[in-house]
Amino acid sequence: MAPKVYTMHISQPARALAWACACEGTEVDEVTIMPGKDTRSAEYRQRGPITAVPRLEEDGFVLNESHAIMCYLGDRHGWKLYPSDPQVRARVHQYMNWHHQNTRRITLALFAPVMRPDIPLPKETIDLWKKEISSPQGTLNSIEQWLSASKWLCGDMPTLADLSCYCEVGQCLDKYTGLFGIHGIDLAPYPRLNAWLAECERLPGYEKSHAMLKDLAPKIKAKAGKASAKL
Repeated sequence: MAPKVYTMHISQPARALAWACACEGTEVDEVTIMPGKDTRSAEYRQRGPITAVPRLEEDGFVLNESHAIMCYLGDRHGWKLYPSDPQVRARVHQYMNWHHQNTRRITLALFAPVMRPDIPLPKETIDLWKKEISSPQGTLNSIEQWLSASKWLCGDMPTLADLSCYCEVGQCLDKYTGLFGIHGIDLAPYPRLNAWLAECERLPGYEKSHAMLKDLAPKIKAKAGKASAKL
């Protein structure tokens, strides 16, 4: 029986997991729930203390956090996206640890204020994170530097790191929410990043995992534009 995955593809971590499963052909039983609502129910909390998506449940085994779930499934099913080579895997883990205080802040600074007003973030913090996105030592420059050494973030082949990173960065492109443009963040100075984004979009499972974002993108873009105009 396929493991059950509680998910919502508008969530970046959940979308990365869905993409990885589709890319590798791993079957899971997806249950779509609403983050911030269903995840805070007494029943959901009773089965595990982390009230977020995605969550995997399998024969009494409960696992939250997208990166943890992807590594678990990658180990179990021998995913190519999670190579067994110790050094490549170490680079994947390096990115995953770095991700939370860097790439993830793109979502927290640009996407969350529009779609997750239930997440309390001080305006001063959001403004600081916006500046850090394209600062000399910021997220986009760091990704550009990584890609100067190899085609993908962790070497010559795509890994879980690439999928996780794309889901935070790619959603802000004009083809989706347009959040980079709305907030004056120009991607022109990052040629390797732009080439990498295009390569990611050619990977199996991309279209399927991004279908919900594509459907909702016009509404998100309009809502974000109105919010920005009020500032």
